[in-house]
Amino acid sequence: MKWNFLPLWMVCFILSTNVVAQDEAPEQINGVITINTHQAKRLHDIGALFIDVRPVKQWKYGHIDGSEHLDLRGSFRQLLVPGILDKETPIVIYGNSTYHMRGAIGSYLAALWGYERVFFLRDGYFSWLALDYPVSLRNGRVY
Repeated sequence: MKWNFLPLWMVCFILSTNVVAQDEAPEQINGVITINTHQAKRLHDIGALFIDVRPVKQWKYGHIDGSEHLDLRGSFRQLLVPGILDKETPIVIYGNSTYHMRGAIGSYLAALWGYERVFFLRDGYFSWLALDYPVSLRNGRVY
């Protein structure tokens, strides 16, 4: 009888991706205020800076109207540059949804780097979209 075994590294990878995919973003992050979509909308209405940390391709398809794109794996480091943004500016950081960690990581880093008014939209872009709040879409239209 011939046994076909997957290499150990492949088994570990498959198991880890299944575990990671089921994790939710944390509800509490030190130095960060976790908010829901309705609270985010109120902050949007008063002019808080929204930062989208998703990959640029996703951002181009659609994003919260008026948000800035700072990819977590690249341009997000701009927040480290002194004077680029006042540390007291209210910023709302978001990713795709509760099941994606980019927003949580970005929020944590912003607080770690000294930003004092960091809000984490834990529910993410998809909840904003579901509530029919203003978005900019790929075709340039704002809804």
